Amino acid sequence: MTGIDDAEPPAVGPIRPDETVLDELSRVFGSADEGSDTDITTPTDPDVLAERVTDRAEAGGGDADPDPSGGPAARTTITIGADDLGSDTVDPVPLDEALGRPARLADDDPSHPSPTDPEARSTISIVVGDELPDAVYLDGELERGDDSGGTVFIDDDGTGDAIAPKEATSPGIEPRFRQRRIGVRRAEGRRRLKWVVLALVVVLVLVGVLTVLGSDLFAIDDVSVGGNVYTDENRLAAVVDDLLGTPVLLADTAEAERELEAIPWVEDARVRAIFPDRATIEIRERTPVATMRGGDGRFRVLDAEGRVLDVIEGQPVAYVLLAGPGTLDLAAGEFAPLGPSSAASLVTKLTPTIRPRVESIEVTDDGSDLVINLAPADDGLQTSTIKVRFGSAVGDNDQIEKLVRLEQKLDGLPDRTISEINVATNEVTVR
Repeated sequence: MTGIDDAEPPAVGPIRPDETVLDELSRVFGSADEGSDTDITTPTDPDVLAERVTDRAEAGGGDADPDPSGGPAARTTITIGADDLGSDTVDPVPLDEALGRPARLADDDPSHPSPTDPEARSTISIVVGDELPDAVYLDGELERGDDSGGTVFIDDDGTGDAIAPKEATSPGIEPRFRQRRIGVRRAEGRRRLKWVVLALVVVLVLVGVLTVLGSDLFAIDDVSVGGNVYTDENRLAAVVDDLLGTPVLLADTAEAERELEAIPWVEDARVRAIFPDRATIEIRERTPVATMRGGDGRFRVLDAEGRVLDVIEGQPVAYVLLAGPGTLDLAAGEFAPLGPSSAASLVTKLTPTIRPRVESIEVTDDGSDLVINLAPADDGLQTSTIKVRFGSAVGDNDQIEKLVRLEQKLDGLPDRTISEINVATNEVTVR
């Protein structure tokens, strides 16, 4: 790029270039004869400029070619201006001086760049007035005969704002593209900021709503309980007390259900908190089927799984009495041994014709010997208890098969007193 930024503007008036400049321009653009005057003004006719450039391209020899071998010429600076442009005219400045670097040494100096140096390219500065047309180049005029791919930089306004070849070929972004990219990034940042602010507002609103719902304004003040008959009242009351005064949104219904289902009588519990200030408890209790005496004289109430539901004083007549060689000394919530548990399960399978006649069931702790004591029928000659031996009756299928044999045998009993029926095997025997 040519031009001197800090130099004083030239005086207004005609300027006569130095003879050395005329010689240089003559070698570059050519002339009809060696001693003729050279016109260095910029032609106003594009065709004339094109003709000059074409003639120079066709000449291609003589002193105009600094490198006869065909390699790229050393970088030079050529300024073309008009004599009558006044203050718009720019004095020619060597390229080394314009770039602020030392002048080149002689060609025979080892430090002198070779013709193949990437910086050995030409910069042409064309200084024209506003009334002059732009320079026109013929196709292929700037092409060189070598493979160096020389770069020509044209400064057509004389402002000296052309960039150096090294700077032009370095990676970079055109300022307008850079500004557009910055604008796009700023717009994206604003959009992200808008969504962040919106999400923050939503979170704050939700926090506010949850805070209000979790306050005492929506505390539970009424708890209804259903399905409880034998459930421990003290433990049930403790669960109800925990719910009262608790905000509906903060009520831990799952924990309340776990506490209720830990009560031996409770098989299943459902607790619901109802907006704005109520809660309900639904209980399904276990079904008691048998009872067995303990060593302390109190009776244990058992369900079909052999779980001890309660420990009470006195024998409950509504349940089948279990007996055995030992006593059942367990607390509520514990499970009976295999024998009593199997006997309790057998009670649930008794048919309507057998169940009313069962007085008790005797069973060993391991369940290897189970005997049902049947009361005599009202319409027969039998007046004493009949013992029905089941043998080992642990599994459900085994129990059902033996109950079927007993049912069939009871329908065809002989008209006499019977003391024992054995259904432990497929061949039923009566004594």
